[in-house]
Amino acid sequence: MRPPTKHDAALATHAGLGVMARLVERLAVGLRQYVFAVTTDDDRSVVVRLATGDSAGDLAGGVYWHERLRDVGAPLAQLLHADLAPTEGIPYMLLERLPGQDLGLVYDHLTRQQRFVIAADIVAIQRAVAQLPRAHGFGFACSYDDPNLRASWYEVALAHVERSRQRISAAGVTSAHVVSRVRACVEDSASYLRAVEPIAFLDDTTTKNVLIFNGALSGIVDTDNVCFGDSLFTLALTRVALLAHGQDPEYADHWRDLLALDGEQRRALDVYTAMFLLDFLGELGHRFNRDEPVAYDAKYKRRLERLLSEALDRV
Repeated sequence: MRPPTKHDAALATHAGLGVMARLVERLAVGLRQYVFAVTTDDDRSVVVRLATGDSAGDLAGGVYWHERLRDVGAPLAQLLHADLAPTEGIPYMLLERLPGQDLGLVYDHLTRQQRFVIAADIVAIQRAVAQLPRAHGFGFACSYDDPNLRASWYEVALAHVERSRQRISAAGVTSAHVVSRVRACVEDSASYLRAVEPIAFLDDTTTKNVLIFNGALSGIVDTDNVCFGDSLFTLALTRVALLAHGQDPEYADHWRDLLALDGEQRRALDVYTAMFLLDFLGELGHRFNRDEPVAYDAKYKRRLERLLSEALDRV
């Protein structure tokens, strides 16, 4: 399937809402779907999410989980319309556009207290999502019947490392010698990882997909999947995202402190941190759905490698 365009976003808006698009702008978010901000002729602000051939399942997941997550109190945008199998055009979702920007974009302008309040909000949202029924397996699910769910959280962790290995090998931008060290850490944590239960959490409420407006949480976006397993995974990814961009990790540290982790959980958090640092290294040199490969420079790469070395030493 060809890459979706602004014209496709305008067509989806008209098909779903019966109004014309006056202004269409592509948003630089997401690695798989194409996301556009649309202003309609009747002055509504709408987000149009369009699926490519390999991301149609994710879009269906976004529709599937939307009301389930809203029912447990997740602050999501209103779903205005969706058509997963249009007779013409590209599968789409239309959502209200929430005010604000991704946390990572405004992070440096937030006060310490604002960061701590937002962290507490995210902890509360994750606890609410954990009240969803448990799945029959583990990992990232577009529905409770998702065939990609795995038999254990340990298998999810191993698959995550393997994905990074494949990306690093394909791009050839960074050395693959650390992959075996990260995998060994996962294997050493097998007893903990196998004991994790399939509890629901949002895996991507990090420095992205958490919208901030006037210093406070506005809402959560991009909920195509619900993950079943250990919600410390999201905390680790958030901390890595902050450290990778040279930002103060106090937001993630406060999140961690609110959870009152025991020693085994803290070690697991370090293992997940190493996994995500490897994951960030694995993104270098890949384009995904962007016009250009993921941008990086030597300083950024060295920072990731240093942080990974430090994380492995802690484990």
